[in-house]
Amino acid sequence: MDELIRFLQQYESGVYFLAGGVGLIYLWRLLTAWEEYRKAVFGIEREIARRKILSALTIMGLMVLMVFAEFVLVSFVVPSYLEKPVFQTPTLNLLETPQVSLSTPQLSTPTPSNLIMTVAPSQEGCIEGQIEWVSPRPGDELEKTVELKGTVNVPNLGFFKYEYASVNSEDWVTIAADNRPKVNALIGYWDVSQIVPGDYRLRLVVTDNQNNVFPACVIQVRVINSP
Repeated sequence: MDELIRFLQQYESGVYFLAGGVGLIYLWRLLTAWEEYRKAVFGIEREIARRKILSALTIMGLMVLMVFAEFVLVSFVVPSYLEKPVFQTPTLNLLETPQVSLSTPQLSTPTPSNLIMTVAPSQEGCIEGQIEWVSPRPGDELEKTVELKGTVNVPNLGFFKYEYASVNSEDWVTIAADNRPKVNALIGYWDVSQIVPGDYRLRLVVTDNQNNVFPACVIQVRVINSP
């Protein structure tokens, strides 16, 4: 099933081209059959022309359904469906955990907020120009609804998702997902108004179209939700 979905996603333009080409061919056949129907004198000629018209209309209808199904699949189904494989790669999470836990004592000390941005956690696991956060930045204090901006621009992009978890938890909560490249652009929004104030990790998880997972790009932020 995964292979079929990825094939339809990767060759989206090819599916549209094929459906359009077949549709044009049968549109021509429809017009020809209609002309034959109009000029038919005998009943059997009209019946043959009528069958040709119905056949052409059927194929054209199938092509319209194919285009519609492809659009719905790529635009709405793929981002949510392809989230599932990421949870089958716990090795990456285990490798990240020691790095994040080492940074926690430094954040808990009474240091100024500007120092939080210069010591861990910085953008952990990120790749400049390919997978990185632009906003928020490490150590930022967040409230209400936050604009999430960043870069997701890797070869053969399959999809990406962005998640959050508290600093002492590996229970990641998915905010949303997408399958379109981003370069210093708006990725989405994060409503933190209902989240308990505290320190959280925010990460980008990127997967290519071969189901290979890149190292997660993780930053640490603080939810304040001041009244």
